[in-house]
Amino acid sequence: MNTWIMILGMACITFSVRYVFLARSIPFQVTPTMQRILKFSAPAVLTALAVPILVFPHGDFFVSINNPYLLAGIFVCVLGFLRLGTLSTVLISMIFFWFIR
Repeated sequence: MNTWIMILGMACITFSVRYVFLARSIPFQVTPTMQRILKFSAPAVLTALAVPILVFPHGDFFVSINNPYLLAGIFVCVLGFLRLGTLSTVLISMIFFWFIR
């Protein structure tokens, strides 16, 4: 029973947070300061998702030239700095990872 209450409560919270941004009936404006702060949210989330995969590939800390995940991550960063398109970056980095693995 407590599990269902928790699930319904979290669903209500998730809906209400998203409804504020999407509903036209609620006058909500994002201030310039908030816009500047929100620009950092995507890189922060991507970093939080990628770093554990790159340096803990099998559950243990593994930073070495023999770590294919770390090498592929560095290669993706280089491709990103070269300003390639998203699809080409993904495809080239997948091929690179396939070859080094």
